[in-house]
Amino acid sequence: MKTGRCLGMICLVLAGMLAACSRHDDGAEGEALLPKVTVLTALGGVGDNGYNDDILDGVMRFNAEGEVALSLISPESMNEAETVLQSWLAEDEGTGRSLLVLASNDYASLLQSTVLNLNDRRQILLFESPAAALPAGVMTFRLRRYGGAYLSGCLARESAHAQVVAAYPDAPIVQDAVEGFCDGYADYSGKTAAVEYLAEDYTGYDMPDKAYRLAKNLDERTFIFPLAGGSNDGIYKYSRDVVFSLLLVAGMDVDCSAYSTRIPFSLVVSIGDIVQEYLEDWVAGKDIPPHREYGLQSGVDIVLSPTFYTDMLAWEDYYAAPLYWETAYETYLPTAKEKEEAFYENK
Repeated sequence: MKTGRCLGMICLVLAGMLAACSRHDDGAEGEALLPKVTVLTALGGVGDNGYNDDILDGVMRFNAEGEVALSLISPESMNEAETVLQSWLAEDEGTGRSLLVLASNDYASLLQSTVLNLNDRRQILLFESPAAALPAGVMTFRLRRYGGAYLSGCLARESAHAQVVAAYPDAPIVQDAVEGFCDGYADYSGKTAAVEYLAEDYTGYDMPDKAYRLAKNLDERTFIFPLAGGSNDGIYKYSRDVVFSLLLVAGMDVDCSAYSTRIPFSLVVSIGDIVQEYLEDWVAGKDIPPHREYGLQSGVDIVLSPTFYTDMLAWEDYYAAPLYWETAYETYLPTAKEKEEAFYENK
């Protein structure tokens, strides 16, 4: 599945770049005056069937609508990403407005160790960063995942076991979700969710085979909360391969109901829509605040799988009623929102 999605995303990117080139046929002088947007994707992120692919969807929707010179760069290492940053900083300012999009919080360290000299014509958008003391000209936003993850833990409360599978320890956009799910599950089941990390660094986002083996070794009455990017595909695949399994898996980042009949709901983040809005506002010259926060029901939410009850082949009594997940969502949503506000109050 990942290979097919990668090919699809490559075709989408190429189509967008060709469309951009067709708008630049008026000559180099006209092209130089177009606003420039350079997108630096996450390390190893493209083709994850979720978060990073949704970012590309948002970028390409934006590119299809406006007059802009778009570049998409997918670095293979942090050193390569730093080279891209330095090249962008060295560009001639006389070529017009320019925006560098750093589509991963992993790149925050590059900004803290580099002299940027930004202004209103040359700006940077950094993903998933708190309102920290960053240089002027760097815009940030953060998707608060604690509340949605807490709500997911509440929905998993009747499962005999709960397992978080995360990419690597201390990943900024992952750790809040790990805590949220574990807290929600503990508060309403009285039990502790297990947590497993696939790697020590970002390579944990691209280990579907290891994630598959991990899922295979779990008790079949386990609820899995996957926070491992492209590695999640291995978990979804295992849940498809074992047809009559009682294993349940939360979809992650996008609506994953089509990936497996064992997904009752997905924790969806509207990252593609957020990126598209940022880019449109920047091109339009709107006043963009230095930092924005998104959270439960404002960029992050639970989406119930519409075909869960029609497609599942095995089930437990506790969720046999067709309205079980919907009722649980409505019951625990207010508490999850309160917990999220308290969690981020001093962060």
